Amino acid sequence: MTTKWIVSDVPAVEKIDEITNATGVNRIVSAILAVRGFDAQSAKAYIDRDMSGIYDPFLIKDMDKAVERINKAISSKEKMTVFGDYDADGVTSCALLVSCIEELGGIVDYYIPDRETEGYGVSRASVDIIKERNTSLIITVDCGITAVEECEYARGLGIDMIITDHHECSSTVPDAVAVIDSKQENCTYPYKYLAGVGVALKVAQALLKGKYTDSQVLEKYSELAMIGSVADIVPLCDENRIICSAGLEKIKHTTNFGIKALLDVSGIENDSITATKIGFILAPKINAVGRLENASRAIALFLAKSYDEAFAIASEMNEYNIKRQKIEAEILEEAEHMLKKEGNNDDVIVLCNKDWHHGVVGIVSSRLSKKYMKPCILISSSPDGLYKGSGRSVNGFSIYDALEYCKSELVSFGGHELAVGLTLEKDKTDAFRKKINEYAEKNFSEEMSVSTIVADCEMRGRHINMAVAEELQLMQPFGTGNSQPVFFINNMTVQRVMKIGSEKQHLKLQLLKDGISVGAVAFGFGTDSRIAFNDVISVMACLDINEYRGTRSVQLRIIDIK
Repeated sequence: MTTKWIVSDVPAVEKIDEITNATGVNRIVSAILAVRGFDAQSAKAYIDRDMSGIYDPFLIKDMDKAVERINKAISSKEKMTVFGDYDADGVTSCALLVSCIEELGGIVDYYIPDRETEGYGVSRASVDIIKERNTSLIITVDCGITAVEECEYARGLGIDMIITDHHECSSTVPDAVAVIDSKQENCTYPYKYLAGVGVALKVAQALLKGKYTDSQVLEKYSELAMIGSVADIVPLCDENRIICSAGLEKIKHTTNFGIKALLDVSGIENDSITATKIGFILAPKINAVGRLENASRAIALFLAKSYDEAFAIASEMNEYNIKRQKIEAEILEEAEHMLKKEGNNDDVIVLCNKDWHHGVVGIVSSRLSKKYMKPCILISSSPDGLYKGSGRSVNGFSIYDALEYCKSELVSFGGHELAVGLTLEKDKTDAFRKKINEYAEKNFSEEMSVSTIVADCEMRGRHINMAVAEELQLMQPFGTGNSQPVFFINNMTVQRVMKIGSEKQHLKLQLLKDGISVGAVAFGFGTDSRIAFNDVISVMACLDINEYRGTRSVQLRIIDIK
């Protein structure tokens, strides 16, 4: 796989000076903000995390209808069911909206479909089950935008539906009481990239108008909204950045028993939590329940009324995650073997094994897509006799559009540009493989297979210090759309090199640049590295603060080496 390095052009000195004067940050941070398109005003709002970035929820189309119907259900003591998805975004969305409706005195429960037996989203079977619970209003979170027939079926049973979702909309949306999705036509909401839990937060904000200020609603629900948003890998900019900043601050002093128990089980101190730790440590534990069992258990965690109850659930979730990791490793090994045996010449990798666990194939699809820089879809059987797949893509190739092209071969599909789920009949896998690669032949280019690392700027030795590292933290939380700054550092001399890790798969280095000596780690570079003492290397790296036994030091985290 080819890796291309790009170093961003240095902005005009005048622009850097304007940002420095407006924000008070050092010139390195100002240069990065200028490279990323900020001017003085927007940079100040970014650094200050300006609360004016929280928009009026009633700007979302149909929000007034949703609030009116929910309030009617509350006042008339109707039973409501919040219907969620089984991933971390859906789980936190469900817990957030249930908490809000309960606070307002509503009668509400929740429903999460079983991934294996029911699949994604609303189905007639799930509507039947909810009907037996005497529910008269279903509110979807993080799903439902494609449930056109299911919404009509529910109405025939006397059940109203409110759809809240953040996924792409097709030309036809459900004929529900209200459809809350900023991506639908004629919706003027200024920000289109909220996670499902972000949309649920907007519903809570609208329901609580008059009782709390917008900032009080954000304070109340920011932890759940932050966890779901980070887990769903939405852009951490604009309104999402404000939500996640508030959540990361609140989680340091969390009073939610479930969140506290999950942190404790994960061995994370409250005050050391970052978006990265949420994404790589907490979110997989939440997702693991929905992948292997029913995700309702994870909702119970966040709604737990005591720490003992929450800790028991969090411990179960940790065990599920360990089991998930084992299954994932087995599927990955089998998929790699299939690729070697069958060849890897298609633009889109499509692999099928009826025995693969459907709840885990999406993770393996993601791994293979990143490794081979190609779209990848893994397919397995489901209890209903159909085959279900999960796909991931690379930047520039919309796998959702590819499935739209292949819809004649599919029973159903959904998702967005980079991630999809699909259902097909078991004898259609070969036809589907041919059809999607027919689409890719015209729409997938070699440039999409090139891994690109973009540095915000070049770094000199004098910039490798604690003052710069600390000011870079003002740009947190880091994630999609607000990535941690990457620096190009040219001609560093290797003073010391050591292989670390259980299988010696990583490198620990001491490097010299312009008379400045700095420690560095290079994850994954140990197994085939030939770097030796006194070599001169160039790196793409992030500047981190390493804390060990009470001592803080600057450390480079190397992304690539030449």
